[in-house]
Amino acid sequence: MAPTIKAGLEVKERNNVILFDESKGELFRLSDGYKTLLRKLKTQWKVISNRDELNKESVGQAGVIVLACPRQRFTEGQFAILRRHVDEGGSLFVLAEEGGEKKANSNINFLLEEYGIAVNNDSVVRTCYYKYFHPKECLITNGILNRAILEASGRNLPGLLLDDALTNRSMSFVYPFGCTLNVARPAVAVLSTGSISFPLNRPVCAFYEQPSSHGRVAVLGSAHMFNDQYIDREENSKIKDVIFQFLTAADFKLNQIDADDPEISDYNMTPDTASLADGLRTCLQESEEVPTDYTQLFHTKASL
Repeated sequence: MAPTIKAGLEVKERNNVILFDESKGELFRLSDGYKTLLRKLKTQWKVISNRDELNKESVGQAGVIVLACPRQRFTEGQFAILRRHVDEGGSLFVLAEEGGEKKANSNINFLLEEYGIAVNNDSVVRTCYYKYFHPKECLITNGILNRAILEASGRNLPGLLLDDALTNRSMSFVYPFGCTLNVARPAVAVLSTGSISFPLNRPVCAFYEQPSSHGRVAVLGSAHMFNDQYIDREENSKIKDVIFQFLTAADFKLNQIDADDPEISDYNMTPDTASLADGLRTCLQESEEVPTDYTQLFHTKASL
């Protein structure tokens, strides 16, 4: 009986540990950009960092692994370690930034696509200025896609319809220098760009839960959202609380109705207008009927 109790205590202690990996040139570290986040997390969990290459021993000592925008490529062996961590009931939190994999020179989508999530190589901008003057500092006021986010933050009232809940109890958050996500089942989109930012109504945060082991994966398209400059802006800190509650609390459940039909739009690519402007072409707006002998259209006499 004693070994069983000891093993149970070890699992409980491990689940109370959050490990920030800093071995892949991450954009932010606990000592550089995430000091405020570290201070907030330490009130509930033990937080450690890892600067050596990811291995079974380092991953095995924590319940939650955080990859704060890795900027180096993972090996297949390291992906296998992270995959096994989720399969055994652990949690994984991946943050990205504008430009996605292409800018970061990472291959994290290789793992995330197994869970129905992919980071896009784009950027989210706000179409009109309000409070924040940089177009990539997006203030999103209607980006909550699942009422469980409101309930976990204490903003939702039981029995409210989703439209009423989002209208009366919605949360505002700053989404700076971030990208969008592609989300497919079994993953669920929980935050979007809203109706003011561009691209419109596209996922920026998604959750996944492993059916058998209940291991969990969360992906957020903006690592800047929780850095020292932005974590206390608007309700970013509450969004942080909800995400880590999902990663650590076994009783966290998404609203299934909202999960089955999130209000997101199709992903439409826009042309590169700067490149197109460099290659202007002429055209006939309203041409006359073309004669049978097309050579009549050419001027053969030189003008004086």
